[in-house]
Amino acid sequence: MAASVVERFREPAVDESAPFHVGHPLDRVPGMLLFSGLLDLAVRADSARSCGRRAGRVVAGLDFPWSCEFERGTTLSCRPVPGRNRAWTVAARQDAREVCAGSIAFADDDGPAAGPPGPARPLAAMPPPRHAPVDLVHRHRPENLQVGEPVRRGRGAVEAAVLRPPGRDRAAWSPVEIVEAGRQFAALLEHGEHGEHGEHGRPMDVRLLWAPVRLDVPFRLGGAVPLLLRWQVARMPGPRSRCAATLADASTGAGLGSLAYEAYAVDAERCERTRSS
Repeated sequence: MAASVVERFREPAVDESAPFHVGHPLDRVPGMLLFSGLLDLAVRADSARSCGRRAGRVVAGLDFPWSCEFERGTTLSCRPVPGRNRAWTVAARQDAREVCAGSIAFADDDGPAAGPPGPARPLAAMPPPRHAPVDLVHRHRPENLQVGEPVRRGRGAVEAAVLRPPGRDRAAWSPVEIVEAGRQFAALLEHGEHGEHGEHGRPMDVRLLWAPVRLDVPFRLGGAVPLLLRWQVARMPGPRSRCAATLADASTGAGLGSLAYEAYAVDAERCERTRSS
């Protein structure tokens, strides 16, 4: 693919009955739907540019400066980064405003595992995870849950199992599933009192505006690998919070990747100011 080529397409209408991307009543287009569309666009463009070489890892960084509205057409774009690489600049635009922008890059092989290893635990000794409370991950449908109930490991870490949503491909974990599980894990840590479920103690009626999202995860991971997310406790003062989580093999504790999410806890008035009208 020539470096000057730009691929674009219109975001299709949001299907509010879709069980994976839509887990609660919507007043704007979900950020995960934008990520999924941008990743798909970059995958198709990269396949042509790299002559079909299969990606082993995906590294991405996205920002969400404005809300994405239902009433406006959304254009997704993907531009190759100049040079010998597999990197792409991506954006979602409504009118002339970017509602999501960043980069997506692919590596030829899996490379080294990311993140520190945890304690090895035989898979047979691991009990089935209990589901996290639905409301704490901002979902209304139990079938949307992708994280188990959090477990504190001593004073320094919180872990939660990654759950397989119904109807998804069981042969492999996709990056979209992993990123959504990480988002739910980060939301889970926001709420609760005195660490019962969450670590930041945000009230349930607060709105969370997700800002930067950073990830370095396997592009296609075997579905038989049991996954967990691990957060080293690190609280930030004020309305901003950050969850830097390690993606790990639950049977060995070995690190497989990393995910980082930042969010702002805001009231309804500030949330309304993020709309792109």
